[in-house]
Amino acid sequence: MSESGAAAGTANNGAQPGPGSVIDVHVHVGLRGDSFGMGAFSDYFMAQPAFKVFLAYARLRGRPITDAVLHEATVAALDGCHLDRVVCLALDPVYDPDGTRREDRSHMWVDNAYPCWLRGELPDRVLPGASVHPYRRDFADEVRLWVDNGAVLLKWLPSAQAIDLAEPAVGARLRELAHLGPGGGPLPLLLHIGSEYAIPPADPTLSSLDFHSWSAWDTLRNRLRGRRAWVRPRVREVEANLRAAAGEGAVIIFAHAGLPYYFSGRLAGVFEHSDFDVVRGYLARGSERPDDGRRYFADVSACCTPFRKPNFKQLAALPKDALLFGSDFPTPVFELSANLKHHLDDLRAAIVSEPERLIVPEGNLLDVNRAELERAFPGHPMFTNFAALLASLAPATPGGNR
Repeated sequence: MSESGAAAGTANNGAQPGPGSVIDVHVHVGLRGDSFGMGAFSDYFMAQPAFKVFLAYARLRGRPITDAVLHEATVAALDGCHLDRVVCLALDPVYDPDGTRREDRSHMWVDNAYPCWLRGELPDRVLPGASVHPYRRDFADEVRLWVDNGAVLLKWLPSAQAIDLAEPAVGARLRELAHLGPGGGPLPLLLHIGSEYAIPPADPTLSSLDFHSWSAWDTLRNRLRGRRAWVRPRVREVEANLRAAAGEGAVIIFAHAGLPYYFSGRLAGVFEHSDFDVVRGYLARGSERPDDGRRYFADVSACCTPFRKPNFKQLAALPKDALLFGSDFPTPVFELSANLKHHLDDLRAAIVSEPERLIVPEGNLLDVNRAELERAFPGHPMFTNFAALLASLAPATPGGNR
């Protein structure tokens, strides 16, 4: 860890967000790995088209990709938005089942110290989101360390981190999260579910570790992959582990509501894997214990695209207290409400000197995402639901108040 990372724990934590705060629960940050010692991208990842798209949306087209440049762009985006808070996400590297750290198998990793460092620079804007791999032998101690440093949730991306949610050991870690948050309460888990097109899997066969369902269409598509076929996910064991954890009080947030990215309606689940129905089932269940508070949530990050817009009606029909606002920055966000004049202005700018204007909106993209979601879901409590959740999970004071 760098000196900056080591000092993150002593940084100014800023004022805590109030129950009515607008919080983006899903913001990615990253580092090249050339100087800060708090993260890295693999050469394979940086060669992928998706990485070029991320650079465009991060306003980094034509700039050198170094830790210093990435940090500068990140701070500019965070400081320039008008949200009350954003949760900046770490991502632990791959760990083998025996607890061996494997940065060599990781296409992207971000040390937990980096979101804490960002909070030190922007104490009234950033909330750290930690990532501690469940195969780590020091799992509980590491989670407590970053909770003490202000982490408000834990992030897992199973395919990229090689996490099999069906394993009994992972089930045990999930149950531990019911007691590793502030004051011994739950620390919410932000869990990727469904197809992942941003960060490559640790191994090409592991993309399906993000799946919580398996259909005949999945079986057919998998056969066509031949030797590169995905491992078949053990969906019953995954469900059992998640439900057991929620039964102990763990809080689970399903990223992107399990939606497919490119298809919707009847085509969803036929041409692309969909876990939306699985998420809808969890949200309808709410919790696993009578008279318990809600334990299952879903965020709407990476939803402001023409591909996912047809799913807005389905999202609006989900329990309103279960949806959380997010962006998935710097993944693509589109100005879905823009009129023809706006599109023509973008086209003229692209022709003259700004080709990225064809896909990247003007202005702060965190604000663009919020504005588009507010137009699509007017008056929806998703924008303040995470602040309310944090308030409900805060430890009680000696006087009995939270």
